[in-house]
Amino acid sequence: MMRWVYASALSVLLAVELVGLGLFAKGFFPYKKSIPGFAGREDQPVDIGRGLNAPATALHSNSKVSAEPQYDRLVLMVVDALRNDFVFGNESGMAYTQSLLRSGAALGYTAKAQAPTVTMPRIKALMTGTVPSFLDAVLNIAESDTSSSLKHQDNLLWQLKTHGDKEINMFGDDTWLRLFPDMFTRTDGTSSFYVADTVEVDTNVTRHVRPELERDSWGVVVLHYLGLDHIGHLAGPKSPLMRPKQREMDDIVRTVHGIVADQDRKRMAADARAKSTLVMLLGDHAMNEIGNHGGNSQLETSTVFVFIGSGIAGQPMADRGRNALSKLLANNVQQSSLVSTLALLFGVPIPKNNLGLPLPELLGGYSDRERLHMLQTVAAQIYGVVCANEHSAVAVDLQQIIANPAVYAKADCIHIDSTGSRMQCKYEAALATHRQASSNADISNAERAYYEFMELASTHLSRASTGYNLHLMSMGLVLMVATVLGFAVLCQFSGTPLIHFKSRRLAVSLPAAGMWITYLLSTLSSSLIEEEHQFWYFWVQTLLALRLATSGGRYHTLAQMAAFRVVRAWNQTGQFWAGEPDVRQYLNAPENAWLVWVLAAVTLGAINAAAWALHRRYRRSVLWSRTFRVLLAYASVCVLAYHSDRSHEGLTLGVWKVVRVCLPSDSAHLAQSVYIVTALLAATSCAGLRRAGAYAAPLDALTGVMPLLLLLSRPHNFAVFGLFFVICALFFPEVPANSQSQELLQPSRVLVMFALAHASFFALGNSNSLASIDLSNAYAGVSRYNEALVGVLVFIGSWAGPLWWAMAGLALVALETEGVRLQLQVRTLLAAAHLWQASTLLAISGVATMMRTHLFVWSVFSPRYLYQISWSVGFYLACGTVGGLMWVAAIVYIAHR
Repeated sequence: MMRWVYASALSVLLAVELVGLGLFAKGFFPYKKSIPGFAGREDQPVDIGRGLNAPATALHSNSKVSAEPQYDRLVLMVVDALRNDFVFGNESGMAYTQSLLRSGAALGYTAKAQAPTVTMPRIKALMTGTVPSFLDAVLNIAESDTSSSLKHQDNLLWQLKTHGDKEINMFGDDTWLRLFPDMFTRTDGTSSFYVADTVEVDTNVTRHVRPELERDSWGVVVLHYLGLDHIGHLAGPKSPLMRPKQREMDDIVRTVHGIVADQDRKRMAADARAKSTLVMLLGDHAMNEIGNHGGNSQLETSTVFVFIGSGIAGQPMADRGRNALSKLLANNVQQSSLVSTLALLFGVPIPKNNLGLPLPELLGGYSDRERLHMLQTVAAQIYGVVCANEHSAVAVDLQQIIANPAVYAKADCIHIDSTGSRMQCKYEAALATHRQASSNADISNAERAYYEFMELASTHLSRASTGYNLHLMSMGLVLMVATVLGFAVLCQFSGTPLIHFKSRRLAVSLPAAGMWITYLLSTLSSSLIEEEHQFWYFWVQTLLALRLATSGGRYHTLAQMAAFRVVRAWNQTGQFWAGEPDVRQYLNAPENAWLVWVLAAVTLGAINAAAWALHRRYRRSVLWSRTFRVLLAYASVCVLAYHSDRSHEGLTLGVWKVVRVCLPSDSAHLAQSVYIVTALLAATSCAGLRRAGAYAAPLDALTGVMPLLLLLSRPHNFAVFGLFFVICALFFPEVPANSQSQELLQPSRVLVMFALAHASFFALGNSNSLASIDLSNAYAGVSRYNEALVGVLVFIGSWAGPLWWAMAGLALVALETEGVRLQLQVRTLLAAAHLWQASTLLAISGVATMMRTHLFVWSVFSPRYLYQISWSVGFYLACGTVGGLMWVAAIVYIAHR
């Protein structure tokens, strides 16, 4: 009866928690508000500087006439994850592009992207000039999603098509097709998520370059290349494939530039009204030191703008040596600058929600009056966004400024408290300075005044947090509080109460309470969120140190501490020390590739040896035992072959070549073989067990699941799992024959394993940044993109360490307890685990609410919230609760057959 009451209570609490989580997430991750409609030429302001001595009545509708556009065609060549040093650095493979920059035929910038640095929000920023919603980072992976479309939001492509009368074509990343439906005349989209492909994904774009550019009808061509990004995900920025890919991209720049330059000469000779073509090389985001992106580190946010065209006003570099372009690495501009700059260069209205400042070097071909009017136009558009978001800012009285420019120009804006009023003051002062401009010095002052206002407004509005639904967030928080209280009650009535006041149990309860309280407090700090791995590393070693004084196996504990010290040195993670020297970097150096495969082979061999030893210790059917070991050995060899085939420096031994012939020929079939064998191993892990060994089934499964976890991990991390096995095995000598003596030992071991589960997540190279999501093996055995399947594989690969330690903890508990006691233990552990995750979810939700106006809300707190959703729903609910209960049911059934 109690079992059904427990199950019902657990189900209700989990359902309530999921509802609360859904409500809070819906309120916390809204789309940012935007000004509806599309800008038209009627929105362009009157030129306040026209006729310096003319009265206000002399300013009429003709004062809105725009300057002549400098370009009439545009080629946007987007190279996904193009980091600035890939173009400007000494090791760059883009020699032709660098020659254009050195000669002054091109202008280069380091374009700073804002988090989240993934494709969809970056394209939105590039085409609207806005800071997209963080929710776009989530929708970025959903190929079927259409809710993020820009069909009804003003954007540069719409302006070019409508007011520039341009035919627009797109080839490459199909994210453009989702964002801009019905925008393109000719398209050929490619999925951006099948990262295993680094060749065909670019060939599909390049084959369109010459045929499309040689047509006469196009006005804008978008080319979005994905191969460089995929190489980064698979092997990192230092991969041997990276420079050849850069040379390939450079050849395309050469081809495009050559074609359009030849066409421009012919077009401009035949038609005096024809303008030249602007070619732009740019990246949507960059990549970090391991090839991932999504966060806000310096490497991930530093991409490029390279403007190539006959109207570029660049100066040849005096120093054309090896380091001549290094200064461009620090020549920073915001990515959002692209929209206003291109809109001015092509003479189209600026999209209504733009926050980007035009790049002054690109406006050098215009007269002073034209340039000031352009800045006035951008400032007026940005001030419109200010008025829509700041209640203290109101429409300015242009006639008053024209009549009394000196009064407004000298206004003291610094001491105004209201941000909206201060921005209004800056805007009015810029207009007044523009109105008074009559000399070169005045013109410079006016330009500076406009940029001061635009920088203030852009910075403030970019950081402004709008659109939160506090009502939904509050409802979610209330349900989360109820869930935490419910799990606390469930823990006390689950069969083995958590709170004991016996002195022996206090030795475990006090450290557990200390870890719980300090963890909840750590969520208040953005730095501690970024460096959460330090918290878990500290507590693992602290708990092991405490066990030295309470357990008999001190040498075992010391060995565990030493092994874990090696584990924590394997992958540097977090924000402050990411990229510092670690074991991973040493192993991934080309000269040490052999050591990776030695460690991988040793780890797989040790796993098979452990399975053999377990089968000797626990009585099993000989047939089932041999079947299990043969399947495990086959899966292990398939894993090694899969990673060797995908590596640029795979195994080349003669013996290995003989073995490889006996395996499936391609990597997809190898991975699929591992999936099938893993399912068979799960079935045979219980088959043939006699009753005396029934409770060893989860321990047997620890070895059976390893091929799957290693398949979805990087080869350099194989040895980390080997160290996990060592640490776990050192717990087992403490297991006494009499299970009644576990009053102290078992809770302390479970507590350490709980900390190890969380620490292992970071020890394998993960962090609380979206940039640590590893897509390199997310397509193992997958021939085409499938959101659900790839999502599951990404989760298993990212949470491989915690999943393994959860199974290890269950195996240890199963060995020490039997029958009804095992069920009671699992109930208590599940209730305690859910109390932890529910209180953590509540704490992070509360912190996210308090910090919703914080500078790091989108770069730190929001990614952490997404990770907590994965922990709560994916790990604790799906894997912990469902998987754990299924295993216990199977064990108890086998034991009582």
